[in-house]
Amino acid sequence: MDELKSLRELMKEETFKGRGFTNKMRENILNEVHSKPSKSFSISKKPVFAPVLSFLFFAACLSIFVYFGGTQLGIIGNNASAPLYEASDRPEFLGKEYKFITKIPFKVENVSTEEKEGPYGNMQSVTLMGPEKQTITMSFQLLEPGTDLTLSQDPVKVGSSKGSYTESEGPLKTSVVTWIDGEALYEMKYMPARSGIALTKDDMIKIAESFR
Repeated sequence: MDELKSLRELMKEETFKGRGFTNKMRENILNEVHSKPSKSFSISKKPVFAPVLSFLFFAACLSIFVYFGGTQLGIIGNNASAPLYEASDRPEFLGKEYKFITKIPFKVENVSTEEKEGPYGNMQSVTLMGPEKQTITMSFQLLEPGTDLTLSQDPVKVGSSKGSYTESEGPLKTSVVTWIDGEALYEMKYMPARSGIALTKDDMIKIAESFR
């Protein structure tokens, strides 16, 4: 601004005398120098980055809150196909007449077994537990020839075998798939516990089809 003030002081009528300027040229130069700066070229000095960053931070926090809140309430489920891990060796106590799981949706940290009387005779069960206390519990029973067993839930196919599927409601959704393979009745139940990972019907069927 000091330079402009000095220039205005220099731009007097005497400055143009004897220098070949026409009256029109002198008039235009003096008008430009002595005129006030145009408002159209003024630059706003108001900060714009701070409000934008604040908005983005708020939006990110809101998104995280909605996602985790929805997951815990069962509104938003983590239903993407779970990664499958190789199962450990089958328990020795399990009868050789049964097939056993080979793909599991979590890393197994504990294995427990149980043998008891089931609805169709002797029943063996194996429970696999993961790092977040999620579990897959499998029940094995041999059916007597001619046993009339009706699977009354949502009918599914496990490979070429007839089966059924059911699940509970709520954030801790339990999924169960039951099927008959030959003379053996299989039931597999998944509970997510603290993992927050719910398995879909397709996930459960895929895991059931890994039995070998």
